[in-house]
Formats: sequence, C-alpha cells, structure tokens
Amino acid sequence: MSRRLMPKPTLIAAALLGCTTLAAAQGTPAAPDAATSEPATAAALPEVKARAAREAATGPVSGYRAIRSATATKTDTPLNEVPQSISVISADQITDQASQNLQEVLRYTAGVRADMYGVDNRGDWFTMRGGSEGSTLLDGLRLPLSGWWGVVRSEPYAFERIEVLRGPASVVAGQNGPGGVVNLVSKRPQATPQREVAVQLGSYDHKQVSADLTGPLNEDGSLLYRVVALAKDSGTQVNHAFDERSFFAPSLSWKPNADTTFTAFAEYQRDESGNVNAFFPFKGTIEPAPNGPLPFDTFIGEPDWDTYGGTRTRAGYHFEHKLGGDWRLRHNLRHDRVDGKMRTMYADWSAGFRDANGNADPNGTYLNREWYANDDEVRITNADLLLEGRLRLGSTQHTLLAGVDGMSQRADQWSWGGAATPLDVYNPVYGSFALPVLSRDDVPVARTRTRRVGVLVQDQVKFGERWVLVAALRHDKARVEGDAAPQEDSATTRNLGAVYLAEGGLSPYASYSESFEPVAPEQGTLYKPQRGRQFEVGIKWQPASPRLTASAAAYQLRERNRKAPGATPADPSVQRGEVTVTGLELEAAGHLPAWDLLASYTYANARVTRGADNELDQQLYGIPRHSAALWALHRFGSLGLPGLRAGLGVRHIGKTGTGDAGVPVTVPAITLLDALIAYDRGDWRFALNANNLSDKTYIAACLSRGDCWFGAKRKVIATVAYRF
Repeated sequence: MSRRLMPKPTLIAAALLGCTTLAAAQGTPAAPDAATSEPATAAALPEVKARAAREAATGPVSGYRAIRSATATKTDTPLNEVPQSISVISADQITDQASQNLQEVLRYTAGVRADMYGVDNRGDWFTMRGGSEGSTLLDGLRLPLSGWWGVVRSEPYAFERIEVLRGPASVVAGQNGPGGVVNLVSKRPQATPQREVAVQLGSYDHKQVSADLTGPLNEDGSLLYRVVALAKDSGTQVNHAFDERSFFAPSLSWKPNADTTFTAFAEYQRDESGNVNAFFPFKGTIEPAPNGPLPFDTFIGEPDWDTYGGTRTRAGYHFEHKLGGDWRLRHNLRHDRVDGKMRTMYADWSAGFRDANGNADPNGTYLNREWYANDDEVRITNADLLLEGRLRLGSTQHTLLAGVDGMSQRADQWSWGGAATPLDVYNPVYGSFALPVLSRDDVPVARTRTRRVGVLVQDQVKFGERWVLVAALRHDKARVEGDAAPQEDSATTRNLGAVYLAEGGLSPYASYSESFEPVAPEQGTLYKPQRGRQFEVGIKWQPASPRLTASAAAYQLRERNRKAPGATPADPSVQRGEVTVTGLELEAAGHLPAWDLLASYTYANARVTRGADNELDQQLYGIPRHSAALWALHRFGSLGLPGLRAGLGVRHIGKTGTGDAGVPVTVPAITLLDALIAYDRGDWRFALNANNLSDKTYIAACLSRGDCWFGAKRKVIATVAYRF
C-alpha cells in the first residue's frame, strides 16, 4: 500500500544528522573563551537580562508566562493593554506536555473544547466559547481548512508559540468565526545559535525524530537561518490505524541594514494515517448493549484500503521596513498547495445491531457499514500589507495601523460512496468487502473558487499612564463561485475596548467586538455568512514580581447561521438560527523559581435561542457547562537535585449532551490525569510523559444523530533531546 512510500524515520534521521553537521560547521560567533576576564563576563550578564525583559510578540517565551502578543492588534503590545481575552501557549509548554497535535496543545486553555470529537484524526477540530468552530491563523494570516477531507494537520513542533484570542476577531484576523481564533506563530531564524535534535519512543509503537537548528550564517549576523524537521512513524489506540508524518521547514532571514528585514520560508509536510473514528451508536458506548461495551480499539474500515492524509507544500515571505521616525511597513505572502485523500468506512449507527447477513437483530454483534472516499486538491494564496506608525498628540500616544489583506483559494473535490458489508464489531474479520476501484472520470468534480479581501484601520490610544483605548474598523468582501450561482457577501465589523492600568499590575477592561465569516460550500451547498457580536468585561493581573499572570473574563456572545453536522458523515452540514453563549473564564500562568504553573476554569451556558423546536433552549451538543484544568511543574534544585523536574496535570470536562431535546443522552463528566518526569543534565534532556495516566476509557461526545466518539486512552512517550 501507499504507506510504504512514506520516508522512514531512519532516512529522516540521516538527513537531520546532515543538517546538524552543517549547522555546526557554519560560522557562528565564537563562544566566550575560558580565559575571558571576570569583568567582561560580568558585563555580559546585564545584556542577557535585557533580552529576557524585552520579550517580542512573535518570539520565544521563557517558561509558560508570556507578557506580549500581536494576535489581537497586529502590533507588538503588552497583554495587559489588550481589552480582550488572550492565552499564549509557549514552546516550553508544548515540549513539557509532549503535545502531539493541536488538540493536545489546547487542552489546558480556558474557553476551548479541544477534544470535541475525541481522538478523531481527520483534522484539528476544536471549538471556542460555547461551540463555535475555532478559526486558525498562521502568523496572522487566515489558514483555511485545506480540503474538506484529506487534511494535513498542523505540527506543534513547528511553532514558537500558539496564541488563543477568544471572541469575535474579524477586525484584525479577517473573516473568522465568532468564537475566536488560534494563531500559530512559526519558528523563525534567531540571532542566538540554538540547535536541538530529539528522539521519541512511546505507546502504540510510537517513534519520532526531530531537529530544530537556528543561528547566524555569517560573521555580521545579517544572514540567519532556521531548519525545523520531523519524522514520525506510529500506531494509534485503534487497531490497524497507523499515523505517519514527514515535515521539513527551512527559513532564511536577511537583514541588509538596521531598517530592513526579509524572511523567506518553505515547508513540506506529508501525512498518512488510518482512520480512528468509527461512528459507533449510542448502544455499546454511552448506553448498555446486549453484548457489552464496544471495544474502543475496533477498526471499522478495511486495513488494506483505509487511508487518510495528503501532502502540503508551502512557500512565502515576510518583509518589514522602517520608513523613518516611528513608521514601518510590513508585507506577508504565503502560498499553500494541498493534495489530500480519504478512503474510509463508518458504522451505520442508525440501523442498530445486525446479524452476519446484515439483517436486523437487537442481540447481534454486527453493524452495517457505509464506505466513503474523497480526493481534494486545494491551492491557497494569502497576503497582507500593513502600515504602522506611532505618534504623540498632546498627552496622548497613538499606535496607528492601516492595511489590506486578501485570500484566493481554488478547491476541487471528488467524492464516492456506497454500502459495504457488515462487520462484527466485537470480533472483526476483514476482507469480506470487494474494495472499489475509483476513477475521477466516474464522478463530477465539486469545484469552488473563493476570493476574499479586507481593509483595516486601527488606533491604540494611551492617555497618560493609566488609560488605553483600542478602536478598529474593517470592511470585508467575499465571493464564492461553485456549482451553484456565485455568492457574494460583504460586511463592516467593529472592535472597541478600553483598559485601565491600575496599581499593582491590575488591568480591568471592557470591550465590544464583531465577526463575519463567509461559510465555504460543501458538495455544492452554499451557506449564509456566519455573524457574531460580543460584549466582554474582565480584569488582568500582570505584576512585575512575582512572575505571574492571571485573568478573568465574563462575556455574552450571540452568533447566527452556525453550521451543524449533516444527517450522515457524507452529507453536507446544515445551519442553525441563533446561538447565545454566556460565559466566564478564569486563567493563570506562572514562571516561579521552583514552579511553572497553569490553571484555567471555563463556564459556558451555550444555548440555541432561535432554531428548530427540539433544539430551543438546549445546551449545545458536546459543550460542557463547566470545565477546568491545572498543570504544575516543580523543579527540585532547592532540594539538592538540580535538573530534576516533575509535573502533574488534572483536566476536568463536565457532562455534555446532544443538544436535542428529542434525544435525551448525557455524556458523563470525566477527570483525567497527565504526568511528566524530566531530567536535564548539561546539554541533554530526558523526559517521560503520560497522558490519561489512569488509562480511563471514556466517551468524549455524542451527536444527536446517534453516534459517539471515544476519548484518548493512556499514552506514554519517552523523549531524549540533545541541545548544543
């Protein structure tokens, strides 16, 4: 099968070793000589401290506590001066928690339901603020879903930080959903040499090798490079469902003078996996079944046919130039090419249990199956042009921003499907289904062309030392051409917020924001734009010492025209009327002498306020009213054990329902434990992570149509990393 075409980790390891050797051979600034005088060494210390204090909005974060961000304003702004709720997930946190995908990265973040569909590997699915499907940005530019199926998922190792902006964010983030955006900030070349190679081994025959190399290429530091690479060959908690990835991302920065920076980047990623989702019915998952619970590791498809994933190539650049005074011009461009494929089966949950011939049998052990196949070809180009300036008018300081951004996307999709043979889901025997021979000539292509453009103006005004006002206005236009008549949408969105910078690092704030998102067609079905508006009040605490941050936010969010799953996985989505979400979010992060801490609590009262009668006033499906998480990492240096660290995490997901009064199914609450033990010695790092430490079997969510999704079982990963 096609799995054999994947590059093996041993080959990638050899390539990474070559990169490492090349990096070590580059002309980097000489390390301080051992004979350097003591005064010179002392003089170097303040410089290191100054760099740590001046955290850049798109640069590395020390520990888990960030103090600056550019996601909400597109300018380098202290978090306590932003009148919106933001979380910053650092590369250190991703490493400490051994996060393997975006869902795992987000699981300790307030306001996010990270495992909406359990261990479903078909995309980076997550919801924000009461069930709105979260939009994803890459370095501030929208990252649309790359194909309906056959999605190439984001690799967490590729990012310097991942930022979560909650609530409508169309003004700065473009045409996006009302729940918020997740901004993936790529690793880019650094002036200080840093090199790392790492190897992982773990549960389900998990094997992974990775490298992250950066530094100057010449003596004056005008040329900087970075290479991030990874190869993975793994199994999953579902039998026959493998998980493989090859990733390679080089970038080069050129700084010809102090005023100009040009960074070019490229990326290649190939994913191939087996489908882990089965679409099992209520009975046997959330409800009793005659033959007991359905095994979580049952593979519903055919091992010789099932596959998921594709290839993505990416290239682009970032250009920045200081125009003089406090004005600068920024320009970004990125082009993605994605070719995806899915071959899968799913259980016909609505038909119930069957006998070996597929006939109705309430005491049977078989489920009928449907097969589905899809090919996707997607080409996406994103670009923006931003002018930023700072000026003083009387007692006020202004940070002005004006810009335009646009996206052009071409998507072609071919789909096939039909009935397959029944499968004994308790004791599966494969091979009874004659695998279909597929040809694109046999089905029509679903072709979509999307063009979007937006114009933005923003002013961040600081009155004296205490008050900050942020006001922004944006106008968007979008045109979608598909099998139906062309659809054109436009909207003007606003954002207004104020912050009071009080004594002791306290910053109370209030804001109003709006969102506008044209909804991509599915299989020729066109949709109305999704709209949202939100009022939010909150308070942030960012003291100079100790190194802690904390925040509390209360909000009411209304959204219209939200999508919901169709009757079957092969059917296009449908749109609801209106959803109203009232919520509270608490969050804290700390980087203390002996501890790194994370804590979050989310309350979300998310209800349908306009729609079908059986949905009215129901909590949205899969959305818990209460959830919370705590992660604590302790360093044992004060106890005479330098380099030893241990962490423990607790995640609580409250009970959820199906969002349909006619199907009174409740998914019980679950509390899960994660753990880490790590030891740093010199340039070496050794770590052992365990997620779902007690190995609980649980259901993550159920849909009103009748199917449920298993959550992630225990996974143990051992990591050895060498940094030089």
